[in-house]
Parts: sequence; C-alpha cells; structure tokens
Amino acid sequence: MPRKNAPTTEDFQDLQGKLAGWRSSHPPRSPLPEEFWTEAVALARKHGSHRTARTLPIDYVGLRKRLGPAAQAGAVARPQFVELFPEPVKAGCCVEILRVQVNGPLDWSRLLQAWRAAER
Repeated sequence: MPRKNAPTTEDFQDLQGKLAGWRSSHPPRSPLPEEFWTEAVALARKHGSHRTARTLPIDYVGLRKRLGPAAQAGAVARPQFVELFPEPVKAGCCVEILRVQVNGPLDWSRLLQAWRAAER
C-alpha cells in the first residue's frame, strides 16, 4: 500500500523556504545552524518529531536529541508501583519494593538484598 504524503501546513512552509535558501548556498552535509533547529523543535512539539523531520526534511535523530529527555522517553510515565499476584497461599503476604533499578534479567538475590536494606 503506498504511503500518503501528509499535507504541508503553513507552519512548515516558512522553515522549508529558509532551509532551501540556506542549503542552496552551503555545501551538502553542512551542519544546520541552531536557529533552524530551534524552529524545528518548536514544530516537532506541535506536529510530532517524525512528521517534522520528514516534511522539512532534516535529521530525525538530531531532532529527537534536541527535543530533550521527555521526548526520548516516549513521553510515557513509568509506573511507580507494580503489583504482583502470586499463586494463592494460605497465609497472606505483601511485598513492597521501591526504586530498584533493573537492567536486563531480574536478579532475585539482588532484589532481596535491596529489600532487606530498605527494611533497616
């Protein structure tokens, strides 16, 4: 299925014209001045980074870096509490673990050590 091109809005037309003029007077692969990046970041906040990078066209990765950590994290809040439901047991139990950073497979011994340290 062919992709449909998103219509270019007036917001993009001004910066597209400036970029075209700048690119015609500079060698290929020259770094863009910060003023262009500043305008592109403002457009990306309004229209989205993918659409902005594709419409202008500018470097998507460079745009995402300039948008800041909120955009890089996907703007999705990470859960503050994760509830685990173990198999039903006769005696009740509650385990609460706060701020244990896990990278890769879960290391239960490290998790237990962090829990014991938090109890002190």
